[in-house]
Amino acid sequence: MPIGRRTLMQAAFATPFVAGIAPRAVWGQTMADTIIIGGGLSGLAAMQVLENEGQRVVLLEADRRLGGRAYTLDTPDGPFECGGATLGPLYGRLRSLAAMADVALVTPSGSFGGLSYHLNGRFIRPSEWETSPANLLPANERMLRPEQLEFKFVQQFNQIADIETWSSPEMMAHDRPLDTFLAERGVSAEALRLIDITTNSVALSRTSALFQMREFAALALASKASTAREVYSAPSDGSYHVVKGGTSRLVEGIAGMMKGDIRTGAIVIGIDVQPGGVTVELIDGTRLQARHCICTVPFSTLRNVQINPPLRGAKLAAVLEASYTSTVHFFGVLTKPYWEMDGAPAGLISDSVIERVFAVNDASGKASSLDIWLNGTAATALDSLPQAERAAFVLDRLAAIRPSTRDAIQIVGSYSWGENPFIRGNKHVFGPGQIARLYPQMATPWAERLHFAGEHTRNWESGMEAATESGQREAFAILGLS
Repeated sequence: MPIGRRTLMQAAFATPFVAGIAPRAVWGQTMADTIIIGGGLSGLAAMQVLENEGQRVVLLEADRRLGGRAYTLDTPDGPFECGGATLGPLYGRLRSLAAMADVALVTPSGSFGGLSYHLNGRFIRPSEWETSPANLLPANERMLRPEQLEFKFVQQFNQIADIETWSSPEMMAHDRPLDTFLAERGVSAEALRLIDITTNSVALSRTSALFQMREFAALALASKASTAREVYSAPSDGSYHVVKGGTSRLVEGIAGMMKGDIRTGAIVIGIDVQPGGVTVELIDGTRLQARHCICTVPFSTLRNVQINPPLRGAKLAAVLEASYTSTVHFFGVLTKPYWEMDGAPAGLISDSVIERVFAVNDASGKASSLDIWLNGTAATALDSLPQAERAAFVLDRLAAIRPSTRDAIQIVGSYSWGENPFIRGNKHVFGPGQIARLYPQMATPWAERLHFAGEHTRNWESGMEAATESGQREAFAILGLS
């Protein structure tokens, strides 16, 4: 949706947003020093820094909960992570916030179970993979399992020698389609097809090679000794942690430290930036004024907010063209050990609509629950089904390719990031050519007083740490201006 237009709901219920509604003379009577739009980790991290320096802060979150993509689905069968799950060894900022909030971080008690495969029409046990007729990889690739391919080849041909210089002008030659980049270096068409299934980005043809090299270069910093580990397995050396009780407990703990005004259900429809300050309008007609504003919401939803003065040029393109992955999670508990029936690991990678099934083992090493992922077009197609039909559809499709799972799984919860109207996707991905054109504009302030944070504005950090860093970055920038 173009900038400056509103959704039908906004048009029906919102009062008109009038540019310049706050005369210069009243800026000394503002209700806050800074307004933060978005209550994810980025917004909360910014609020903590600003409050620590004595600022009056108002945080506005459109959803009824805080956390953004850091979200734990709490069920009677236990907590399930829909977004951010693990804190890596380099997550220093987020670990510091956890300590300040007195939130416990623990070593994961379980682990991800192994993976079996259903590819090219055949069910394959991992021990059979290299010699299976369904393994269509050429001889020099056959020994690599499907989940190893992306990390192996992106890292093998990674052109980033120093992560700090990943966005230098010299690197822009690699801001091109990832499939083309890998194919030119001898990666087979079948390997590319399998990587398209296992990637956490969008389709390889719509992913910048430079973007994915940055992602894996950052991932490899914590495990320099490994050159081809799978992205699905965290090291067992205690360097990775999870939040006791689920990631949402960390969000709640950080929010609990705040003294200022945190409002959920506060849908922003307009941002007016004047030389003296900023006015933010909510869908209910409320107008809030401050000297500065930090906008942390994804560009996928910022497109629905009217900004004055209107965004132009590369800044407008950055908002309009930002691309996000779409993922649907189905969480299941196990009613019988189906993996014992077919003699294969409980997890699965498939080239059907059910792309990935991650089995979570308990402390004894026995599979206890499942996280079934659908990505990209499969996720979008599933979102089009009535809610009541989705779980049955997923279980039927899974049983069709792995009969032992029939009547062995009970779906206890699901979550679609594409359907969340305030997020519209679970990860920002640069497409070919977008880094050179758009990356310099992602975090650039607009009209001096409107700042931007969030994982889409990150440098090389990843995941929840990237969101945290971006919020702190813009908070310190505002303190330098005040």
